[in-house]
Amino acid sequence: MNIRGLFQSIFGKRPTGDGGSNLPAFRLLSSFDSSFTPFSGRAWDIATVRAAVDAWARNAAKIQPRHIRRASGRREDMSDYINRILQSKPNPYMTAYAFYYRVAAQFAVYNNAFILPVFDGGKLTALYPINASRVDLVEYMGQMYARLTFATGSVYTVPYEQIIHLRRHYLDNDIFGDNNTPLTPTLETADSFNKSMSKFAKLVSVIRGILKANSVTKQEDLNSRRDDFIRDNLRMETNGAGVIVIDNKYEYTPITQKETPLPVGQLEFVRREIYDYFGVNEDIVQNKADAEKMDAFYRGQLAPFYMQLAQGLTNALFTEREQGFGNEIVCELDRIQFETLDKRVSAAQFLTNIGAVSLDQVLDIFGFPPIGGEEGARRVQTLNMVNADIIDKYQLGSTGQTTETDPLPDDPPKDPEPTEPKTGKEGQ
Repeated sequence: MNIRGLFQSIFGKRPTGDGGSNLPAFRLLSSFDSSFTPFSGRAWDIATVRAAVDAWARNAAKIQPRHIRRASGRREDMSDYINRILQSKPNPYMTAYAFYYRVAAQFAVYNNAFILPVFDGGKLTALYPINASRVDLVEYMGQMYARLTFATGSVYTVPYEQIIHLRRHYLDNDIFGDNNTPLTPTLETADSFNKSMSKFAKLVSVIRGILKANSVTKQEDLNSRRDDFIRDNLRMETNGAGVIVIDNKYEYTPITQKETPLPVGQLEFVRREIYDYFGVNEDIVQNKADAEKMDAFYRGQLAPFYMQLAQGLTNALFTEREQGFGNEIVCELDRIQFETLDKRVSAAQFLTNIGAVSLDQVLDIFGFPPIGGEEGARRVQTLNMVNADIIDKYQLGSTGQTTETDPLPDDPPKDPEPTEPKTGKEGQ
């Protein structure tokens, strides 16, 4: 199957044929339904949910994926077109940040995210997040395919093994992540709060005062007296002076306090339930988290997502033979940027002590532009750190012992034997 042609069909001309609509369903073990519908239960329409997902996705979108090659115990960063696609422009319509934001948002809201890699002659040309309104698993010649149905009604089919599928809450279904049923009661409560508070706020803004009748009156008379009072006193055309005159039959109390009473405890409960479900807290959402909290969020939420993404990209972009030569995709976040300035200084000092970073890498820790060239690539190391072999040689030498690398000293020269003094007759 020509993946590039398939993608052009999705975003360009309508494909010929039925797009795989007549293929039989692929039978699963856990369910008779082998389809997935990205329904969020109107979660995205609730402000608290959107704030939580936005915080999740915008932090996840800071990812720094790289194509590397592991060989002989070393890890080499590859400077090639794959890195350009991963780090700069995954496809003609999205920046890298927008691409990873959308993938992360779909992962958090739908518990499933799909990515379609596009190839041309075996060379990767683009990555696209798939936002299908329905995904069905179908069978063709004994293999599993994903039939993608879009909101426009177009249907396209692609081998399942050729797409990248990320899952969250993955337990019940054999292939898809579970739905958000546990969140439904909280969403319904939040929606009810929003609607009721909106109506109550409108009512409070309309009420201008309380008119109390001091005598017992029928309901019809009360309504008539209210209307007469409003006509005579509260309308500009009949009371231009703005002075209200009443007799002892009425008692009018104006309402100047327009604040809407809020059920703070209930609202806090709903907010905490939603935040817990998506693995965030108020500090993360409001950008107030310190380095320790951001590190905990990274380890608990982002690192598992990055691990899935790295494995999916590696399997989709490289053949088994290429992976055997050490090619893989790593997805990491620059966690040093979470830290305060003093901790960055400590990290830089430690790394330079052991000679683990170049001058440009030290500058990057503090957000400064690189120098470049040989000077920027120069590895920085303090004189207090020396090679272990030199240390051994120095220590053993100071105790009078010898090492294998030190040759044994030559025997000291012997004193010459005494000779007879010259008399000047030797030539006679």
